[in-house]
Amino acid sequence: MTLQDNKLESDARQVPSLQLTELLCRALLDQELRERLLADPEAIGREFDLAAAEVKAIKLLDRRKFEAAVARLRSG
Repeated sequence: MTLQDNKLESDARQVPSLQLTELLCRALLDQELRERLLADPEAIGREFDLAAAEVKAIKLLDRRKFEAAVARLRSG
């Protein structure tokens, strides 16, 4: 394992900020916010004062999986 691999592992385990947690929770419930998040994650990142690493992470969100999570929430 290289130093960079180790850094990636530790980055992956970081606890999300309160801002990121709030954003994702709200996006699950608010279709307009969800669309904005998926269309322009950098703008939403600035709006929610996210760290660069968190913006990078939300850029990796898979729209289909996110929408499937919304559907699961709605179906109870």
